[in-house]
Amino acid sequence: MKIQINRCFPVLLLFVFFFPSDVLFGQEQVIPIGSNAQIKTYLHNPESQNLRRSSLPGDTVTLPFVDDFSKPGIYPDNALWADSDAFINETFCVAPPTIGVATLDGIDQYGIPYDSTAGVDGLADHLTSRPIYLQPFLGDTTVWLSFFYQPRGLGDEPDAPDSLGLEFKDSLNAWHHIWSVPGRGDTAFKRMNFHINDSDYLYNGFQFRFYNIATINGNRDHWNIDYVILQNNTKENDSIPDNALINPQHSLLSEFSAMPYTHYKNLSSQASAMVTSINDTVHDINYGQTSYAPEISVEDQTGSVIFSNGIGSINSYFSNNFVPFTIPVSPFVFPSNPGDSADFTVKVILGPTGSQTNVNNDTSTYHQHFYNYYAYDDGSAEFAYGVSGNTDVKIACRYNVKMKDTLRGIQIYFNWVGPNVHTKLFQLAVWDQINVNGNSDNLLYKMINQKPANVDSINGFATYLFDDSTNALVLNPGNYYFGFIQNDPTTLYGVGLDRNTDAHSNVFYHLDGFWRNTQVIGALMIRPLFGDSIRRHTISVQEISNVIPGFQLYPNPANESFRMDFKNTDAHSYRYEVLNILGSVLLRGEAIPGEQILIDQLKAGMYFVRLSDVKNRLSSTQKLLIN
Repeated sequence: MKIQINRCFPVLLLFVFFFPSDVLFGQEQVIPIGSNAQIKTYLHNPESQNLRRSSLPGDTVTLPFVDDFSKPGIYPDNALWADSDAFINETFCVAPPTIGVATLDGIDQYGIPYDSTAGVDGLADHLTSRPIYLQPFLGDTTVWLSFFYQPRGLGDEPDAPDSLGLEFKDSLNAWHHIWSVPGRGDTAFKRMNFHINDSDYLYNGFQFRFYNIATINGNRDHWNIDYVILQNNTKENDSIPDNALINPQHSLLSEFSAMPYTHYKNLSSQASAMVTSINDTVHDINYGQTSYAPEISVEDQTGSVIFSNGIGSINSYFSNNFVPFTIPVSPFVFPSNPGDSADFTVKVILGPTGSQTNVNNDTSTYHQHFYNYYAYDDGSAEFAYGVSGNTDVKIACRYNVKMKDTLRGIQIYFNWVGPNVHTKLFQLAVWDQINVNGNSDNLLYKMINQKPANVDSINGFATYLFDDSTNALVLNPGNYYFGFIQNDPTTLYGVGLDRNTDAHSNVFYHLDGFWRNTQVIGALMIRPLFGDSIRRHTISVQEISNVIPGFQLYPNPANESFRMDFKNTDAHSYRYEVLNILGSVLLRGEAIPGEQILIDQLKAGMYFVRLSDVKNRLSSTQKLLIN
């Protein structure tokens, strides 16, 4: 069996990883994702406004210039950086110096490819410092720039044609190449140091910038940058004294990242569904002998602390030391509040003795959601997973359902892998038994004539709803397998793959007559939906399909306006609505074929346009991309 990395979306060129197997046919494939739905969601989420880019400060930055990218938000800190190409995150890196990195890739600040049709490398992201006041240090020999960088991490490997580079701007506003490194496959962070003692750079307004050369057709060719320091009175490999966490937090549920709140509350032993402890690591960066007191806290939706626990003081005896620790969580359980959903915030904090000047890296945060779905993934897709072969391609994700309930639908993150996959049909499927050893299964239900959809909603999930009256399934507690059957086995259907969570023991695929358990490490982004009603907060794939004849949007993508074509059989009976990805109506009005609809007040991103025939009670929904 071969596991492959897809290099270029349009032509599906493949880079191969080999795993030992007695299966000599069939292909599991790991595919770079086509965009960044986290950025798109962030741009459309009103709650993110306070974390977005602010207006640029007017003055130059003074030393020290220090950023470890642990500040909340997906864009670089505007007080230090002049552009927004880099993606600030905790999920694309492996063992960073501190929690959070700046990732350079092949997509722009809006989460879309620079050129979705490109198959060759090009200049992609920049991470450019704001102008820095270095004039007082003319003749000073103690000014150094240092940073850590990592190729690939948990993302896509930058190959030899790809590169990461550094440039300095001189007093005549000319940029000079200082350093670059070609792509490679390892994931180790490496530190670089640059002595700034040239008079061309010691002036008021000096800037430096990182850039990357990548295949610019998707979210690929990743480089992670961490802990950038520009300082005087320092030396090579010197650091700002700091104690920092390095790992993102995960679910406090032992089996899932999320589960329906009603199912959790119905457990006979909620304690059995919880982890008993959490693990993390502190990085003692140039601090020397010190101590800190890690603790965990859980807050409810009002911000009230409902649980906290610490382990007292622990010690680090020398600089650049990594100190692991464990904090007990038991006997905590999430409370059973009224309602069918709940949100909690889990924080791990170094404690008062560990707090340094940079307090952002002293805390890591995880949002524990209880809604209407089961999930193993953390909501971020670093890759996509697919199977292609000769015949009988099926993909299934196993969940142990905890209570009798109605299965209302399935959410799937389908990766943008090329222009033709969206025209392919598949069958949504539910099995109540898959036996790898016996090579048998029992198909409980399937829904035919479905299409892969890329919905730019929360992390790109497409929602497939079962018919309420005839197709709803009442499932008893037990193991079920949710997934799909490919009508075209040779076409690659990419499903989101979370590399930060490992649930591969629950992922199965069927190919050429045989069921197998996947060998790809990660969590497949397939989520079954349960409950009395799940239509709130979702726009289903069925709602995107055409019901009103001839309904089309043009131009699409649009800039400041768009028009609609449809067969208007009854004047004044058609209305339109423009909705955001959360289903909120932003614009509405009478729909007239060919009439201009202004959208210049809407931000760039994905929207939905719903056309309603009021008289005949018909409606259709189309996706609209605004540039």
